Amino acid sequence: MTVKLDHIIIGMGRCGTTSLSEYIKQHPDINCSSVKEVHYFSIEELFERGDSYLAEHFNNRSGITSMADTYLLLSKEGPARIHAHNPNIKITVLLREPTSRAYSNYHYSINNGYERKDVTFLETFQNESDYSEEGIILRNNLCHFEGSLYFKQLSFWLNYFKPDQLLILKTQDLKDDPQLTMNKFFDFLEVDRFKVRILEAQNIAKKVRSKSIQQFLLNRNHWLRKTVRAPLKIKWIKGAIIKSGVNDKLHQFNAKKGEGYRPILEEEAKFCADYFEEDLRLLKETFGISL
Repeated sequence: MTVKLDHIIIGMGRCGTTSLSEYIKQHPDINCSSVKEVHYFSIEELFERGDSYLAEHFNNRSGITSMADTYLLLSKEGPARIHAHNPNIKITVLLREPTSRAYSNYHYSINNGYERKDVTFLETFQNESDYSEEGIILRNNLCHFEGSLYFKQLSFWLNYFKPDQLLILKTQDLKDDPQLTMNKFFDFLEVDRFKVRILEAQNIAKKVRSKSIQQFLLNRNHWLRKTVRAPLKIKWIKGAIIKSGVNDKLHQFNAKKGEGYRPILEEEAKFCADYFEEDLRLLKETFGISL
């Protein structure tokens, strides 16, 4: 079985893509991947497995094929790979006010064991250059500011795709009026409008019960994941595990309910406002998007 994607969500992490994906899954004519994110185009090791790896995450039913990979907006290789896969693919990106996204990403990275808790939010800005040439997983989880420069990242994608292939949605709009936002999305995909069931906020940044469990879930090079990888080479076992969604369920189990993080400090907010000002101006001028 091979799969040709009709649509992909490319980001951005901490912007509400879990909620967007859950709304998309409600539409009867859209065939979504069995797990929310398939990092096929963004992670080298997975891309090298070929199209069969992508196909493992879809069932045989008809409909527009759709998946998400929030690593992609920061990916240097992703646009070319996706263009080679389907040059006419439709692309959606969900954007949140950049300061709140960067700050949320910072706390997410602490909670999940990527960032040390003794490193302050503004100190991470000084460290980002250390990760600019690292793999996409580290860049996505440690480049909080770079990942919020939306105009810069989207401009790179326009080297490969036409503007009318790109739909930019806003996190706040999805929160304030999910139906109106999803109508825009359904029109973009050229499917019938569909009355969605309104959801509570998904994947809110929370502390985790165990960072050891979380690193097992997130780190592909974790020693225990290497141990259990051998049985997964048996195709039917691997397929059953993927389609069960067990990884997503373990993430939900490991999250502490109601545990959030402190509000951003005034000096941190001021730094971010100055840093993102030019990128936001260009985003509005070029794409007509104000955040």
